[in-house]
Amino acid sequence: MKVERELLPKPLAQNKDQLDSGALTRSAAVEVLKKLRASQPFNYIATTAVYGLLGAAGIQSESVIKHLHRVGLVRRRLPNGRTLCLWSRADDWVSNQIYWRGWDGYEPESAPLFFRLAARSRVTIDVGAYVGFFSLLAAHANAGGSVYAFEPMADVYARLQKNIALNQLENIRCVPSAVGERDGTAEFYHVSSGMPCSSSLSLEFMQSASDVRSSTVPVVTLDRFARENGLDRIDLVKIDTESTEPQVLRGMVETIRRDRPIFMCEVLKDRGSERALDEILRPFGYRFYLLTPDGPVQRERIEGHPSWLNYLFTTLDPGEVGRL
Repeated sequence: MKVERELLPKPLAQNKDQLDSGALTRSAAVEVLKKLRASQPFNYIATTAVYGLLGAAGIQSESVIKHLHRVGLVRRRLPNGRTLCLWSRADDWVSNQIYWRGWDGYEPESAPLFFRLAARSRVTIDVGAYVGFFSLLAAHANAGGSVYAFEPMADVYARLQKNIALNQLENIRCVPSAVGERDGTAEFYHVSSGMPCSSSLSLEFMQSASDVRSSTVPVVTLDRFARENGLDRIDLVKIDTESTEPQVLRGMVETIRRDRPIFMCEVLKDRGSERALDEILRPFGYRFYLLTPDGPVQRERIEGHPSWLNYLFTTLDPGEVGRL
């Protein structure tokens, strides 16, 4: 209940003034600390020192990971000896996880398997590439392969290109487009400019977010893209499009029929994609594996999980999946 200051007894009014002033002072102090935390060279010195101390002690602090974001360059050694590089203003979730947790610290139940699959894939498609983590993994895993990274949001696309340049990779092609069921244009929904981690062609998916905006973006089907770019085989496809994954698959049915690529696909629980994904893939002989910290777990049906977001869809037999 709002209480007008002039209606309060004088001592209470003075106390309220002091409280308001204190709150403003604390708020200002928090903003100053946030700016200091993100400034250079302070951030570099602080994150490097804390990382070294935690490493020496053999501990991992969730509080540090949450509150002390790395700004600038992140470098981590990959299993094949190459170096993964990411750059951030502390505005994307991925690079901070990689800095504190290691090269596979983002989606750790999926990243190592994806790296192994990409190592043997001649052509890898990354739909919803964001800042490029999975695209970079694929390109580093197989220097002789080709990677196509699709990202429709302009600011994120620029960061994707920056990360590719930092890694000095020539086997990734960036495509500033969404991927869907039909070629053309569509409204792409996001919460703001910058590096939002959730954005989608689905307004229904984004309705629960505040300050939703949209941009008109090109949309391409992977069947058309494969034809126009002479891709006679696609081996591996990663899809993360915030509930529109079925539309991506419907736009590449010719390619699925021809190649039976392996999919690593996000499946969000109760977002309406599970049944549609099943209906598209089952007729082609695909099996469904939920990716967990203990490895791929075969499921009879595609069902989203509250903690583990990705599935492996493949026609490989279970024994070969186990060997992956």
